[in-house]
Amino acid sequence: MIINNTPQIYVSIDIGCCQHSVAIGLPNGDVLDEFDILHRPEGFKQFFEPIEHHHRYHGGTVVVAMEGYNGYARPLDILVRVRGYQLYNINNLKLARFKEIFPAAAKNDRIDACKGLELFQLRAHLPLAKDVLQEIMPAPRENDMLKRLSRRRRALVDEKSRVQSRFQGDLYAVCPGLLDITKDTDNLWFLRFITSVDELTRLSRLRLSTLLKIPGVGRKFACGNSCMAIACII
Repeated sequence: MIINNTPQIYVSIDIGCCQHSVAIGLPNGDVLDEFDILHRPEGFKQFFEPIEHHHRYHGGTVVVAMEGYNGYARPLDILVRVRGYQLYNINNLKLARFKEIFPAAAKNDRIDACKGLELFQLRAHLPLAKDVLQEIMPAPRENDMLKRLSRRRRALVDEKSRVQSRFQGDLYAVCPGLLDITKDTDNLWFLRFITSVDELTRLSRLRLSTLLKIPGVGRKFACGNSCMAIACII
């Protein structure tokens, strides 16, 4: 086996929704391989096999650049980092600027994949090309867990806001005065109050003793609001 003193093997990926285009090259500009893979387990296997083949033949380290880190790139980006490859994200805005200055042939996935190899070759000599490639540094596992939890919390808060907005709109349409007794429709006592009957029209006929059995509703509040101002229910 012939081993060249090649410091790095460049891999560029143009990320798509269901299919990704891959180009593998050397620092001297030689393109070793071009192919497409499906965003499926067998496609990921097809991705790593030629990389490992060229790595064994040429030696050096493997450096990967992909346009679209996170999003559709998952879990391929995670698998790349597990293998210990250096990973770079191709900044889309700066890439567009780079293409304006250095125009190429008509856009397609194969050409975009090869554009990543070109960026690797030029980054040592051209600051603009270096800015397009942003290295993804390894992060502690706790950071990934915290990011996942914070995104989940934000999604739940957004969902709660949408549901609460629709809920308030429905209450305004059915019984406008009912919202006068609370500032927040997500108060537990208010939710328990309106769900204590099968129909909202029955709320106006609730007795004081029944109101006082609802958790969170006290005697002072129930009496002071004239049985909670339900007379305006229509």
